[in-house]
Amino acid sequence: MKPKIGIRSLKTSHVTEYLTNTVLPLPAGAKLPGIRQIMKKTGSGQRVVCRALRELQNKGLIRVEPCRSIRRLGPADPSAEIRLFHWSLGSIDQRSRFLGPLFRSLQENAEAAGRKLTIENAGRRSPETLAEELAGQGITSAILYGAAQPDFAYELKNRLKLCLELLPRHSGHEVVELRDAPDMTVRQLDYLFKRGYRRIGYLQFCGDDMYLYPIQVHRLMDYYRLMAENGLRINPGWVFHCSERYENLAEGMRRILHTDPKPEVLIVPGSALIQLYSFCRKHGIRIGEDLAIFSCDDISAKLKPEVTMITNNPVEIAETFWRMFQATERGEEVESRFTELFIRTGQTVPSLKQS
Repeated sequence: MKPKIGIRSLKTSHVTEYLTNTVLPLPAGAKLPGIRQIMKKTGSGQRVVCRALRELQNKGLIRVEPCRSIRRLGPADPSAEIRLFHWSLGSIDQRSRFLGPLFRSLQENAEAAGRKLTIENAGRRSPETLAEELAGQGITSAILYGAAQPDFAYELKNRLKLCLELLPRHSGHEVVELRDAPDMTVRQLDYLFKRGYRRIGYLQFCGDDMYLYPIQVHRLMDYYRLMAENGLRINPGWVFHCSERYENLAEGMRRILHTDPKPEVLIVPGSALIQLYSFCRKHGIRIGEDLAIFSCDDISAKLKPEVTMITNNPVEIAETFWRMFQATERGEEVESRFTELFIRTGQTVPSLKQS
């Protein structure tokens, strides 16, 4: 029974996410597509669509009038609503290992303060369009998650009462922001050098457009710089750029494993770990023995051997950011900050030094 429940839940989440992104830009009173149109757009059955519609109705976003229409509802007090825009290509439901806990914690903090935090995918809308939509709906506070350009913060700070950025991907500084810690690769390589590693490979996640992930580019540049500063040669085959959904991961691993000499350890994105473990099992590679793995991010899945990782906690990020948001809203002087990193030691990066 559990697998069936899981599949049903995932299907409903897919439709709910589609509907949420459709509903939020609409003005109050606007009519939504009918159930049959939603079924066609999402490739889902009527029961799944109706469950998703009930979820949105329970959240106060829509009103379903049986046999008549589905209409957008406006918030009772628009000024009490905070709109969070994101540009994520993946799902943010329970499958997400980082965004799910981060966004849920932000919503819980907002709810505890008597506020409503609504999450919306910004898609391809321009900064001007987002600002006009929020102004038209009476919403005065916004959070931007993962914006690739500073234009959105610049536009919204001039049109709204409050706008903050959470983990932006650009390098501009328009508003108060909480950024990714800049020294992740520095700390990773220091950890590896102290344990005797010298042949170090790097799986880099930049998706299909490197421009959208400058923080990942900076981390890779730190890798090249620090390896050179320590007099260590990098075989070009040790570095591989992963696609958006890691479709090319197996190809990259085969290329890495055919280098001579092979790397002793790989720095890898946490979102690649499940596929990486599967590849290693399939090819008889013992993680932590034949190949060490050092992850850049935390994941919720329990893997054996347990992964050594450098990470930050999404719940702690949410709580820190919410305190910054509230302080800014009260008119206090708030400085931008970086997230806190820590290393969680597992069994995948044993020391190579002789005791």
